[in-house]
Amino acid sequence: MRAIRTTGFAAFLSILGLCMNSSEAESAPQSPGERSFRTVVPIKKTVPGSVAHHSRVFTVQIPPPFPAQEGSSLPSGNAPNVNTPPVSENINERPSAPKPAAAVGSNFNQLGTFREKEGKEDPRTLARLREEAHRLARMGLTYQFGSDDPDAGGLDCSGAVQRLLLSIGIEDVPRTSYQQYDWLKRKRTLDDVYGRNSTSKMLKKLSPGDLIFWGGTWNSGHRVSHVMIYMGYNPEENKHYVFGARGKSSQGILGNGVDVFELNPNRGKLVAHGKIPGLKY
Repeated sequence: MRAIRTTGFAAFLSILGLCMNSSEAESAPQSPGERSFRTVVPIKKTVPGSVAHHSRVFTVQIPPPFPAQEGSSLPSGNAPNVNTPPVSENINERPSAPKPAAAVGSNFNQLGTFREKEGKEDPRTLARLREEAHRLARMGLTYQFGSDDPDAGGLDCSGAVQRLLLSIGIEDVPRTSYQQYDWLKRKRTLDDVYGRNSTSKMLKKLSPGDLIFWGGTWNSGHRVSHVMIYMGYNPEENKHYVFGARGKSSQGILGNGVDVFELNPNRGKLVAHGKIPGLKY
């Protein structure tokens, strides 16, 4: 009986010694060859500086529902669609700085001016000259000496020429026939006519829109006393036509004193002809 107790006590001491040895082993410093288990720490990824610098956050503010206005096709309570700009896939691309918005008024004025200039035709053309000549011919004006105003009811020859050229944008047109002759001479577009064959020579050189000058129609005190505008030749009738104003006894094709007339090359004393300065032939 004692032997059994001794044996049990010895076993107890042996177990107690093992426990003490185990505690000392855990608290004792480990040798360099031994391993230790540490707590797992999450790995932190470092974001490159370029990515962090170019990262952007887009914020879109959608307006609240608003009532439909009168005449609008948008139903009440619906907000318009908002399209956000696409985000670039290249993260290294530096976003461009927004351009400053131009003033709406100045931009519209510039655009409007640009369109006006683009669509506006130069009125100093032969087509416009003919158009204005027929318009004046249909006004029922008479020949009125010394008049350059259609509101007076009539025009004289040089007044009709001046009025017509000014209406299509020809500037600095002189008032009298002699001054208009000198105007072409100074601009070096005048062709003086001399000799027996002067009429046939002129007809070969004439172009629609040219001025034709005569002399001796009245005592003007100058070499030139009458002027008209050559309108062209009709081969079917074999006739030449001019525009202007003749004496009170003369009537044009529309029965007016300021009208389109048939040109009689043998009538009057032909002096010169020439192209109108500034007209686009």
